[in-house]
Amino acid sequence: MLNISSIDYSIIIIYFVVLVGIGYFIKHKFTETSDYFLAGRRLTLPIFVATLVSTWYGGTMGVVELSFNYGLVNWLTQGFFWYLSYLFFAFFLAKKVRQSELFTVPDQLEKFYDKRSRFLGGIFSFLMVTPAPYILSLGIIFSLFFGWPVWAGATLSAFITIFYTYRGGFRADVITDVIQFFLMFIGVGLLVPFAIVKFGGLSFLQTNLPTTHFSLTGEWTTQMILVWGFIAFWTLLDPSFYQRCYATKNDKIPKKGILISILFWIIFDIFTTTIGMYARAAMPGLNPATALPMFAIAVLPKVFLGLFFIGLIASILSTIDSFTMLGAMNLSHDLYKKIFKPDLSEEKEIKLTRYGIIFTAGISLIIAIFAKSIISIWYTIGTIGISAMLVPLLFGFFYKRKLCANASFYSMIFGSLTAIGWLIYGYANIVDGWASYLWGIEPMYPGLIISFFVYVGIMIYQNKKSF
Repeated sequence: MLNISSIDYSIIIIYFVVLVGIGYFIKHKFTETSDYFLAGRRLTLPIFVATLVSTWYGGTMGVVELSFNYGLVNWLTQGFFWYLSYLFFAFFLAKKVRQSELFTVPDQLEKFYDKRSRFLGGIFSFLMVTPAPYILSLGIIFSLFFGWPVWAGATLSAFITIFYTYRGGFRADVITDVIQFFLMFIGVGLLVPFAIVKFGGLSFLQTNLPTTHFSLTGEWTTQMILVWGFIAFWTLLDPSFYQRCYATKNDKIPKKGILISILFWIIFDIFTTTIGMYARAAMPGLNPATALPMFAIAVLPKVFLGLFFIGLIASILSTIDSFTMLGAMNLSHDLYKKIFKPDLSEEKEIKLTRYGIIFTAGISLIIAIFAKSIISIWYTIGTIGISAMLVPLLFGFFYKRKLCANASFYSMIFGSLTAIGWLIYGYANIVDGWASYLWGIEPMYPGLIISFFVYVGIMIYQNKKSF
């Protein structure tokens, strides 16, 4: 249990009371899915930026864990590669996504191909938006606060999310995201100047950190670094990006909003990388997984510590609520309605989505309880989801000739199965704490290669057959 003051606990409790209050007071009778799923497609530019930035940065503790262990390689793999993918989305996809007037990524796959691709896309999208890593992060924080086991803290975080997302839908999600946008920057940002004043500047870091911490590649192999470059393609598939683009007032907002968001992400990445390196330099004996909160306790005075914790919690909770909502939409909209019950009314679809919120949070809670690392969850679900969906989705957006439904369906199956097989082999052969993959090749490479060649091969075969 953390040794923090009653003032700091009070600040944290007030924050949660406000969140629960938003969930309680915002509820009204939703009759249209566009209102419950997309807030009526009325997001303005400032709201779009606030909800996108806060939703996308839920892995604060995991990123600090990386910078604690490896230094600047964190900025390269969790920052720079992602900025490139954001730019690609902004310039080449954002406008197209908004103009499609759809709801989800599987909607997009059905538009390009058929219901089979939608069905698989619904499954893989559900996997990619599991809030498990973020529930685990919050569970760790609550366990530190109250001296509980991690599973109890994770359960509390799931219940809080269910309450206000169930009642208010995407509208409640957006309102809380805007609040959490400001809290995360103020709270987490506070730690940087306090650390510099307490310990000193760059010379302190250079004296107390391994030289590899100042290298962009660190101790990592080129292949390990590049695979995180491919994981950054997650952006091109990410349901939260699509949902927020679908929800804007017009098709100009997404591009402008993403470009502005990149500036905020760069600032926050500077915060987290700096904090992780200071924590390692000042307190090398810390558990990397809890380095962020423990370092904050050692550095920040009363009140500021409370503000830090609500900022940290806000950065995580803003992602949990968004991903829980998206997972529920995958179940109700993409799988049940579109595949099994096309005549389902909008009111019943909303009701089913609310049940889906409970189910998604429950499944994610189970994953979080049994998972050992936030980073390992990201890596696993990112590898499988990207291997399955990246190739057919990009062909759908950019290939100008007739698309092939069979190519999409089978590339998703074989790409994902290849990645899963490679992951299983690696996890079954652990050497010095690292998965030892077949031929030393990271699983995303064969997954994407198989997906691409299956797609192209079937498309060529089908085109020849049609002549």
